Amino acid sequence: MKQASDDSGISAYDLATRDKIPLIRELMAAAEDDSLALDIGIGTGHTTAAVFGDRPTVCVDLHAPNLEYYRSNFSSAGNALCVVARATELPFKTGVFRFVLCSEVIEHLEDDDKAVNEIARVLTDDGRAVITAPYTGLGCTGFLELCGIRTVHDFPGPEHHVRPGYDELSLRNILARHGLEIEKHTFYLRFFTKLALDVVSLAHMIYQRVVHHRRAWTWSEATAVQSSVAFKLYTWIFPIVWLFSRLDKVLMRFRGFGLIASVKKQTQHDRNAKDGR
Repeated sequence: MKQASDDSGISAYDLATRDKIPLIRELMAAAEDDSLALDIGIGTGHTTAAVFGDRPTVCVDLHAPNLEYYRSNFSSAGNALCVVARATELPFKTGVFRFVLCSEVIEHLEDDDKAVNEIARVLTDDGRAVITAPYTGLGCTGFLELCGIRTVHDFPGPEHHVRPGYDELSLRNILARHGLEIEKHTFYLRFFTKLALDVVSLAHMIYQRVVHHRRAWTWSEATAVQSSVAFKLYTWIFPIVWLFSRLDKVLMRFRGFGLIASVKKQTQHDRNAKDGR
């Protein structure tokens, strides 16, 4: 499968996105398989293109401008079907997707149970889903939260977090209720990456507040920053920021502030073993 090139836009300079993409690719294990894929909540589509490339992909987002940004900036969008829909009400037949990506979505949803049920419904029996979410197992989900600083996730809007995130047990429990189980899991956004990300996020929050007079925004609205002098300055210093974040290589045995899980459907054998049969 050919990997699509990125748009060199804002997501290409987002530390969280760059940190998680290699891990998602590894857990998805979709490189040599051209089966149909689904990405739920694509944002700018940068992760979609990086993970699924030019394979047949269905892209879902509740915010139409996000889908339009993806269509306009990625060559792989030519092989994608873009659909405005809720994660809790996917307009697709049962068992049609071999690969499903749901990255940084379920923590935004009032009914995360229903969204997980929809993932289970549309996933083929031998399919794989990868779910990413903020990790709560460290006692907080970041340094800004630790300092009591409110972010875009704390204000009403598309990026609002209904819950802080998940730990291994809470994610495993919600998956199990719908016949899914965690096959593998790992972490991203370890100490240095998260520290750098939160400093950048604070600067971006100040920019949005001062220039656009808003506390909440969508990914498509955030892309307006790309034409600003502030963003150009950031691209110049980004190599230093990225190098600082790579200090996390010495912390790989520790957990991070982001959780990534590879998920599969439970087999009848799995269910029988769970029931003690």
